[in-house]
Amino acid sequence: MDQITLKNLIKAFAKNFSLLITENMLYPPQHPNVIAQTKQALTAAEVAFEVFEEIYLDIREGQFVFEGIPLYELKQIVLKTTQLLESKEIRCVRFAKNFTAQELSVFIGLIADKSRALQADSIQKELGKNNIFSISIEKKPSLTADEGKGNFLPADKIYGSSIEANKLIFNTLLKENTIPMDIVDKVAEDITSLITLDRASSLALSSLRDYDEYTFTHSTNVAILSVTLASNILNDAETLTQLARAALLHDIGKTRVPPEVLHKPGKLNDEEWQLMRNHSILGVKILEQQEEVNELAVLIACQHHMKYDMSGYPAMETSRGLHPLSLIVNICDVYDAVTSKRPYKKPFPPDKALSIMMRLIGCDFEPRLFKIFTQMIGIYPPGTLVRLNTQELAITRKVQTQALLLPEVKIISKETGSLLDEPIIINLADEQQNSSKRSIETILDPTEAKIDIISYI
Repeated sequence: MDQITLKNLIKAFAKNFSLLITENMLYPPQHPNVIAQTKQALTAAEVAFEVFEEIYLDIREGQFVFEGIPLYELKQIVLKTTQLLESKEIRCVRFAKNFTAQELSVFIGLIADKSRALQADSIQKELGKNNIFSISIEKKPSLTADEGKGNFLPADKIYGSSIEANKLIFNTLLKENTIPMDIVDKVAEDITSLITLDRASSLALSSLRDYDEYTFTHSTNVAILSVTLASNILNDAETLTQLARAALLHDIGKTRVPPEVLHKPGKLNDEEWQLMRNHSILGVKILEQQEEVNELAVLIACQHHMKYDMSGYPAMETSRGLHPLSLIVNICDVYDAVTSKRPYKKPFPPDKALSIMMRLIGCDFEPRLFKIFTQMIGIYPPGTLVRLNTQELAITRKVQTQALLLPEVKIISKETGSLLDEPIIINLADEQQNSSKRSIETILDPTEAKIDIISYI
C-alpha cells in the first residue's frame, strides 16, 4: 500500500475523531448526531487498523501530526479540536486496536466535559479508573522544540509537509477564496532551511514524482529546485525564502481552470489551451486579492511561462525583461513538468529532459542560469535509480560538477539483483574508490523496480 493511501487512512480517522468531539460539545451522548458520528469514527478506525497496529495523533501548533508530517489538509476541520487538546496540555493521543464505542465515549466525555475542564494528567487518571488502556494520552511533546521550528526535521518530513500544505492551499482557495499564508510561510522557511543544510537530499526528494499527486508535488518540486538553483548565485536567506514562497504559489491560477481541462488525459483543443494559458493572469488576480503576498510572488505567477526571449505567455511588451528569479522558476518549472508522469504522457528521464531543454537555450532559457542548473542537477540527479555496468542497482547521491556522468552513488543491490543489507557509497569519479571502473548503464523506474527510493535518502 502506497504512502498516500496510508496517510489518507489516518486522515479519515483524525477527521471523524475531531467531528465526534465537536458533536459531543454540542449535544448529549445519546443524541442521534453523536451516535452516528461515533459509528463513523469507529468505522474509520477499523479500516486503519487493517494496516496499523496503533493509531497515534501528535498535536502541534493547531495541527494533527502523523509520523512527523502535519496534516495541513485537515486544518479547517480539526482546528477547534486541536486547540482544545492543546489547552489541556495534550500533545499526543494513542488508540490501540479494538478500542470500543463505550471506551471512546468515556474518553470523549472527559475531553468535552466543560464542567470539570480536566487537564492531561487528570484525564489519564480517569481513563485508568475506568480500566481504559486502549486509549491513552501523552502530556510530554512528541516533537522537540527544535523540530517544532522545522529547522531539524528530516528531509522527507519537510517534503511531506509541503505536499500536505499544497492540498490545504488548493482547497482553502476553492472554498474561501483565501490563501493560508501562515502555512505557505512555514513551508517556505522549512524548504529554505532544508536546502541550506542538505542540498543533496532536497534534490533527491524533488525527483520523487507521483502521478496522483502531481497537482501538489509539482509546486513543491519547483520550489526546491528553484531555491537550490538560486542558492548557487546568491547567499541571502530572506530572498531565498521569498523565492520558495513565490514558487509554491506560481501555479495558483490553475485553481481557476476548469478541472475537466486541467486534468484532461488527451491533447487540449484551441479553446481549452487558451483557458490553460490564462492561469498565469488568473494567478496574478488571486494573489493581488490576498492581504499578505509580496510583489515577487505576483511577478513569478505572471512571468513563469514568458520565456527568456519573451515569446511565451502572457504576451507583454516590456523593455526591462523578466525578473531574474522568474527566469529561475521558468527553468525549474519546465524541468519538473517534463520529467513527471502525467495522464497523457510518460515522463522523460533526466538525461533526455536536459537534452531537449538544451535546444531551447537562448530562447526559452537564460544561458548562464541553465548552465548552472545543468551542473547542479547533473545527468543523473540525486535520487535517480540506475543500473550500473556491473548490473548492480544504485541510487545517485551527489552530482560531480566536473564529471556529470560519474556521480556519487549508493549501491543497494548485488549483481544478481538481491538487495544489500548495508548499501555501499562510491564516488564513480574517484579512481581509487571506483577501482573496478563502475559506470552507469541506464536509468530505471523505481516503481517498476519496486524500490522505495525515499528509504535510502
